[in-house]
Amino acid sequence: MHNLFLGELRHHCRDVWGLDVKDKGGDGAKMDPHTPDQQRAYLRRVANGVLKQSRTALRKVRKGYLVAVAEVNGVAPVPSDLFTKDAYIHGLLEWVKSLRPSVVIPPVLNKDVINFYVSEGPQDISKFRVLTRDIVEKIRQDILNTVLPSWMERPPRNFGSPSHGKLKADQWRTACTVNLVITLCRIWGASGASDGERLLLDNFIHLVCAVDLATRHSTDPARIASFDKHMFQYLASLHSLFAHNFVPNHHLSLHLHEFLLLFGLVHAWWAFVFERYNGVLQHLNINNNTRDMPLTFMTYFYVGANARWLMSTSAWPATVEYKNMMQAFQDAFGDISAGTPAAKFVPPNDDVGNFTLPAYEEQKETALSRNVYAALLVLLSTGRSSFSSFFARKQDSGPILHNSVNYIKCLRRDHMTFATPKAARRDSYILFSDPTHSVESEGSFLRAGQINEIFIHARIEQGERIVEPFIVIDEFRPLTGGDSQHDPYRQYPDLHTRMFYNKTYASPRVIRPKYIRCHFAALTTRIDSIKDECIIARSLDRVSQPDGLTNVRIKRLIMTTYRNEFA
Repeated sequence: MHNLFLGELRHHCRDVWGLDVKDKGGDGAKMDPHTPDQQRAYLRRVANGVLKQSRTALRKVRKGYLVAVAEVNGVAPVPSDLFTKDAYIHGLLEWVKSLRPSVVIPPVLNKDVINFYVSEGPQDISKFRVLTRDIVEKIRQDILNTVLPSWMERPPRNFGSPSHGKLKADQWRTACTVNLVITLCRIWGASGASDGERLLLDNFIHLVCAVDLATRHSTDPARIASFDKHMFQYLASLHSLFAHNFVPNHHLSLHLHEFLLLFGLVHAWWAFVFERYNGVLQHLNINNNTRDMPLTFMTYFYVGANARWLMSTSAWPATVEYKNMMQAFQDAFGDISAGTPAAKFVPPNDDVGNFTLPAYEEQKETALSRNVYAALLVLLSTGRSSFSSFFARKQDSGPILHNSVNYIKCLRRDHMTFATPKAARRDSYILFSDPTHSVESEGSFLRAGQINEIFIHARIEQGERIVEPFIVIDEFRPLTGGDSQHDPYRQYPDLHTRMFYNKTYASPRVIRPKYIRCHFAALTTRIDSIKDECIIARSLDRVSQPDGLTNVRIKRLIMTTYRNEFA
């Protein structure tokens, strides 16, 4: 977790892009861009301030000029691992004090810029301040407006400011793989973006795809190979674009391919659980019995693990007594599933799955609307039985489908909540598969929609009483014609992100819960090349297995690949 979330994602934002959250000068008043003549004047001020050893004069100049002068003169900040404005000033003054050299001034840029940088090559990429103030403001605005599910921890609204303090690994993961993807693809992937911006985006998306593939809860040799390919392309483009010096985490990332083949999913051997228990230990009351704590802690760790396994895997009777017992257990031990570990929702194979359902009560029945009833009738008539409509003037030979249901607010399973907008808007945006197709075609994207209603329906089918939940979805319309060509997310298939029209079909979709695949991060937006308002759907699926692969087959494929590569 630390290698990918902190060693890669955080390192890229702070040390490669220059999003230095410790640099307090980066979050002040808005600045106007400097013309080429103004750039030339400020560069001379830097040179004069360095030669005169005037710290006061250098502090009045923007950081970009100091970084550029330091770069062309081969001066490192002091200390070398701190990239703040004061560190560059200190480095320049120490350099001129010891060597008394002449100061080389970099050439000015042929455009107006807020943050000056050294232009090298035709791509014109700043190596010290990629995320400008305007881009950071757009990122913050998108963080504020993006709808994330309740199990996902939102990054701070003032992302990039020193005031939010240290971010946790899971916050860096969400910020980089969700929020930055949504914003930067829309800016750097647009038709009017420069070649340099596209190269920056390609470089970053390789990293995001690599992190996503490596941290999924299912895998196969093809996914492992895809991860390795993305990571290699990220590091190669990182070196070519920024001439960035690799760090140990970069080297370690190139070995994860071997570890995934040797040991399987990263969740089996990453340090997340140890980090969590470090926090537990820090708040533990040891009662001055330090010597006895290790044995006591490990004993109750195993007791707790066995108790949780027993409670979660046993098929307890559906009686009030056992339901009270389960509720008491949850209240006593709490829910430790927030954040990264919660994203383990596996779509069930049966119609009901392990969703928590209330008992069906006939006295609380409510009639379905005509259009929802019609959709339910079509869905159930394609199964093993054929039903007649409750509203038909002439009844068919099949039994009449009951038109009354119990409405509920949400469904819960695997610490995931799927809810109506009135109950929990954050948990209402979902991606789902088409019930008429058992497997989505290769390269196709799942359907996106918002849950409108959830109800439980009771019926008699072939002499058996069936009580089953259903979900009513307002499905978003996919982009069509020329509009689909302006979707900047489609050029990255492994990103699993699409734009849809922010319009839904007139007829609602009624599906069984087993067709839900995952939540998605939702953001409504407008882009110049598409007339209608759109909604961005960033898939949050971290579990689904590759099509047609069972767990046993995956294990066999991994072992075969391992033998071929390492035998």
